[in-house]
Amino acid sequence: MKKVAILLTVVMSFAMVSTLSAQGLGLNSIGAKAGIILPEDPWDTGFYGGVVADMGELTENLGLVPFATYWKSNYSISGYDLGLSNIQIGADVHYYLPGAPGLYLGGGLSLNFLSVEYPTFDYVTYSTSTTSESETKFGFGFLAGFGFNIGNQSAFVEGKYNIISDLNTIELALGILFDMGK
Repeated sequence: MKKVAILLTVVMSFAMVSTLSAQGLGLNSIGAKAGIILPEDPWDTGFYGGVVADMGELTENLGLVPFATYWKSNYSISGYDLGLSNIQIGADVHYYLPGAPGLYLGGGLSLNFLSVEYPTFDYVTYSTSTTSESETKFGFGFLAGFGFNIGNQSAFVEGKYNIISDLNTIELALGILFDMGK
């Protein structure tokens, strides 16, 4: 059964690569982005960073942009510090507005690996420690951005609203893309 699953994965991967090549999709550029994350109250503003890739156009003015990001936020209550972090893997679709060079709107789906850390107290040893819990949730987001050239490279500024089950965030980012010479 395991061999069948591996074989199916390999066959599906080759089929997907050939389909993407036929549509003109491929790795055009790869880059990094960083900015601030604004989770819902009571969480504090945090820093986030990640990698992005421009995979080309699905159709005219519609581009595919996969990403992976990490962010962390804190919250203090009654002298106790809590931490919330997320590893987010997903893909956005950008609609490049005709007649407005560089401006785009879009949305996408993501898989979010959320982790929360909180202090616990052991009444037997009278000591504190940090405990963490994690869960995986699907999310989706809406975004707007502006891309521009800096010399031979491309850069962008972007704002994104993420809905992750019972946690919503706003991301404000600045990024750079390096041409892969396609």
